[in-house]
Amino acid sequence: MRETHGSVDIGLIIGLFSLVLIGSLAYLFPTAKIPDPGGKYEVGVEIIELDDNSRIDPFSDGEMIRRLVIDIWYPSDDTSGKRRSPWFRSHSLFVNSLADNYNLPPMLFQHLRAVKTNSFIGAAPSANANNLPVVILSPGMPAIVPLYFSFAEYLASRGFVVVGIEHPYAASVVEFSDGSQFHFNKDRVLDLPGVETFEEGARLSMELMADDLSFVIDSLSKLNESGHQLAGIFDLDRVAAFGHSGGGGVVHFASNDDSRIKALLSYDPALFMLNDNEIEEGIGIPSLIIETDEWKFREESGRISDLIESSVFPPLHIKISEARHPDFAMLDHLSPLAHFLDFTGSFMKSGGEYYLYDIIQSFLEYTFGNLSESELLSRLLQRDDVRVFKGIHEIPR
Repeated sequence: MRETHGSVDIGLIIGLFSLVLIGSLAYLFPTAKIPDPGGKYEVGVEIIELDDNSRIDPFSDGEMIRRLVIDIWYPSDDTSGKRRSPWFRSHSLFVNSLADNYNLPPMLFQHLRAVKTNSFIGAAPSANANNLPVVILSPGMPAIVPLYFSFAEYLASRGFVVVGIEHPYAASVVEFSDGSQFHFNKDRVLDLPGVETFEEGARLSMELMADDLSFVIDSLSKLNESGHQLAGIFDLDRVAAFGHSGGGGVVHFASNDDSRIKALLSYDPALFMLNDNEIEEGIGIPSLIIETDEWKFREESGRISDLIESSVFPPLHIKISEARHPDFAMLDHLSPLAHFLDFTGSFMKSGGEYYLYDIIQSFLEYTFGNLSESELLSRLLQRDDVRVFKGIHEIPR
C-alpha cells in the first residue's frame, strides 16, 4: 500500500497540472469557427491564378511577369458534394509566415489547422447569380486574404461577389500551384528601379498593386465571356473597391485611375503616399472610411481629414474609439490571445464585427440604388460608441 500521509502525492500533482495545462491550452487555442454568414445563399469559392503578360514584376529577382492569385466568393444554391474550404489552404506555410511577420512563435497558430470556413470549393453559382455587384478586396500588409474570409462570406451569402487579391510580396505569403512562393519583405521596396527612399518605394509598390486591381477587373470581364462556370456573374458596372491599411491606400490609388471603380470602402487606410495634388483632388466617388482612434496618430494614416474636406463626394466617415487597427483583419477569430497580446480592442467583443458587416452591406446597397440615404444613416448610427460624419460634419443622433 502506498504511503501518502504527511507526504506529497507526486502523481496527483502531475495529474492536476496536466488538467490545468490542457484546460489552458483549450482556452487559449480553441478550434476557431468562422461565423455563419447568415444570408439567404450558401457560399461557393474559386481560387484562380492570373498571369499579366503586359507587366514585368519589378519585385522579382528575374524578368518575370506579374502573377496574381484571386479568391472569388459568390452565392450558391447547392453545395452538396463539395468540400468545405479550410481557412488556410497551406496551413504550415501561412502559419510560419504569419508568425515571422508578427514576431510570434508558430505554435500560437497551430490550432488553426482544423478551422473550416462556410465556403465550398467549386460549388455551382446560384441560379440567381447573374450580373451581381462586385467587391474587390485588397488586404492589409502583410496580412493575407483568408483573414478577411468572414467579410467575404457575409457579402456573398447576400448576393454579392467578392474578389480577394493575393498580391505577391505584399501579402505575408502567396503560393502558386506550381509551388512557387512569394514572401513579404518590407525592405524589398528599396530594390525597385530608381528608388532612393523607402517612401518612394512604398508609393511604387502601392501603384503596382493598384494596377493589380485594374488587371483583375479586365480578367473578370474576360471570365464573363468564357466557358467558366462563373461566366456572367460579374456586373462590372457595379464595382466597389475595399481595402484595409496598406490595402486601403491601394484602393484609393486604384479608384483615382480606374473609372470602373464606382465606390470605395477603406478601413484605416494608409494614405501617407498621396501627394498634395492628390489630396486636393479628393475622392470623386461615393466612399466609406472607417477609422480607429489609434490610427490618426500613426504616420501611415496620412492626411485623411484633408482628403475628406477636399472631396467632391463628401465621404461617410466613421470613427470607432474602442477598436484597434488589427481588428479589421478579424484577429479575434484566432483565439483569446489576440486580445491578451493587445491586438484587439473591446469593440469586437460587444458585437462590433456584425456592425461592420452590416454597414458595409448597407453602404453598398445605398451606392447601387437599393437603400435610401436615411436608411443608410440609421444603420450607421445604430451603435452609441461610434461617431459618424458626412464629410467634415458630424451627423447628430
